[in-house]
Amino acid sequence: MEIYVLNGNLEIIGMIENFNSLIWANRYYEIGDCEVYAEATATNLELLVKDNYLIRFDDDMICRIESIEIDTSSEKGNYIIAKGFDCKKILNQRVIWGQLSVDGNVEDYIRNMVTSTCIDTEIADRQIKKTNGTANFFLGAKANFTEITTEQISYVNVGNKIKELCKKYNWGYKVITLNTNFYFILYKGTDRSTTVIFSNEYENLNSTKYKEDSSNLGNVAITAGEGEGSNRSISAAGQAESLARYEIYVDANEISKTITWGNLIEMYPTTDEGGEGYITTEGSNYVYKMNTIDIQIIDTNQLIELQTEYPTGEIVTVGGIQYYRIPNVIIADLESATPESGDNVILRSLIYSVYLLTKGYEALAQYGIITSFEGTVDPVTTFKYKEDYFLGDLVTVQNEYKISIGARITEVVEVQDEKGYSIEPKFEYIN
Repeated sequence: MEIYVLNGNLEIIGMIENFNSLIWANRYYEIGDCEVYAEATATNLELLVKDNYLIRFDDDMICRIESIEIDTSSEKGNYIIAKGFDCKKILNQRVIWGQLSVDGNVEDYIRNMVTSTCIDTEIADRQIKKTNGTANFFLGAKANFTEITTEQISYVNVGNKIKELCKKYNWGYKVITLNTNFYFILYKGTDRSTTVIFSNEYENLNSTKYKEDSSNLGNVAITAGEGEGSNRSISAAGQAESLARYEIYVDANEISKTITWGNLIEMYPTTDEGGEGYITTEGSNYVYKMNTIDIQIIDTNQLIELQTEYPTGEIVTVGGIQYYRIPNVIIADLESATPESGDNVILRSLIYSVYLLTKGYEALAQYGIITSFEGTVDPVTTFKYKEDYFLGDLVTVQNEYKISIGARITEVVEVQDEKGYSIEPKFEYIN
């Protein structure tokens, strides 16, 4: 493995030669890291400094150096240890300011988060720039994922939120460098479980560590929205009974029924803008009403409640996703007949309950029975990393006790040292 060093403008300034060891840990959902252990030569001391970057031309991950250690010894000599972290950690340096609501495509939602906090920012200091002041953080090509969500968030960490969504939909995300710029990309591993098999029988699995852990189990989320005491809005996500039922509590007090008029009509456009919404009155009050609205069907209990409360609705399928289509329904209360973009509106429970239900299922995505294999594989026999399989792919793993799972590669640790090259993938299945 060859390791190159980039400066703050993402320009190559040198190569680390004759390092003693290199550990390169790339991860699908989590933030990767690396460590270089090399002789403390004048060149290495000049290159391996905080905030420089480490890259390999045969790998997407780029690491920013965050830690430097220098060990001196009259017997062993002087060495420098540089530790870096995957540059998708940059996203953990940003927080969503205020309220962000969405009813639509999840990929677009994530890309909008990245854009508003790192690229096209209202506050200039939030924009990611080179040391020379030019912008260098951009969106990469779309993956064209079709999943949708209805959600509201406030003051959450951008990186953590993206990781949470990626775990829910089994996506990976990365920040790569190209032409001295950063690019944010969502991607999904390929299902190779029928063609890529790691086992003792194939003599490509040197050692394994099998683990099945149900200590972090949750299958029903009780999500509490805004309000106090018995007046809090409550939603239950998931279904299980008796001893198979594991409840978790999700505090969603930050999810508000109050949003802005601009946010509302962005999600549910007016008829003048080609949508289904219009302002009318209910008694003496102004309301926002929809000719029809499609509510994504998230679970059976929700569907039953919708059918009970809105019996004139019907189940429809759009783009492979099931919705409950409701005609002539009020979704928000207004303060006037001519609201401005920043004016507050109050959502009816039809929309607010979907926010809570979505929040509950996102919380449940962090729980489950985790079955994992960690092991070393032969780097050259049968299958080669980055030729036959890649980070995020689904493969089949079987140990000598014939325990076999179709699992996703969520981590790959590559090591180059005096013993040679080794690779340690982590295979994980979450039920």
